[in-house]
Amino acid sequence: MFKKSERINTTVNTCLSMVHSIFGSKSSKILRALLFKSSETWRTRELATEAQVSLGLVSKVTNDLIDMGFLVRDRSLRLKLRKKEELLRRLASFYNLNRLLHKPYYARGTLYEIGARLAQYAKKSGLKYAFTGSFATDLLTRYIRSAEIHVFVTDESAVEKIAEDLALEVAEIGGNIIFLIPEDDSVFYGSREITDDRVGKVTIVSDVQLVLDLYNYSDRTKEAAERLLAREFAESEQDIANLVAEYFRREGLISENLQTSGANLKPDLVFYDPKTQTRVVVEIKANARLDGVEQLKNLVSLLGDKNTRGILIAKSITDTALKELRKANLEFKPLEAIEHAVHERAS
Repeated sequence: MFKKSERINTTVNTCLSMVHSIFGSKSSKILRALLFKSSETWRTRELATEAQVSLGLVSKVTNDLIDMGFLVRDRSLRLKLRKKEELLRRLASFYNLNRLLHKPYYARGTLYEIGARLAQYAKKSGLKYAFTGSFATDLLTRYIRSAEIHVFVTDESAVEKIAEDLALEVAEIGGNIIFLIPEDDSVFYGSREITDDRVGKVTIVSDVQLVLDLYNYSDRTKEAAERLLAREFAESEQDIANLVAEYFRREGLISENLQTSGANLKPDLVFYDPKTQTRVVVEIKANARLDGVEQLKNLVSLLGDKNTRGILIAKSITDTALKELRKANLEFKPLEAIEHAVHERAS
């Protein structure tokens, strides 16, 4: 018989082992596919083909992700990603660009001139490459000015050929172009061409890979990663609103399009419930606090009567906000429960 402390340690070690296996090199290919195509649903075989890994590995990883709450199965047994931001942050916490082989060189010219030359050379020679880090972020968003170029290439022999053909100098310290040799080709998954007036047409990594590369590289690049995450999930706000609207439509409610006179007092969603003949005002927040409760109270007062329901939807809510909400006879629904309900009832 195990002692209690031994059982706890065994459970903890098992959980840690599961987490490390999910975020390991091979398994992360599956996570990249799920994150990059987050709106899609998957059969296990489809996901294995997309991620280019074995069916057995996909089965193990997806089962673990279901246990962790990151995946759900709909009625047709297709897999659907949930909590994309949290999963991306978890993956980023295990990934560190500094662990990869770095080959620093020095090239003459501005970073933009160097980047343009490399892109032109790659196109002519058929070289597989992708810019990443602060240089790619600058080209994509202009959030950050880079001090050097980071670029993925397939192997060391490719670096040697580029260095010879472009007359690059080996940098003992520093360097303004850093070649990165990845463990496998998953860093290229989702790479895309963009056009920038400073460099022309170049290839950069996907937004998912860019966040991973920035997250643990330095304090400065982590700030850029956070801005990318904010942009990514600001763009998904409409998807969340659509999900919430779908939930209430399936409950038999009818969408209403109501305008308010206050410039800063506009409801996220308004519905009419034909069963009870009442109006339902819905506010969606990332995390619900007292100011969100106050906003919902004002909207209910403005748009309805004493029978109007007010519902606050968020990932989480503070204790004080929940007390105030109940005092005002308003309701709270966790976003996670709504996601779960919609996906479970999907056909």
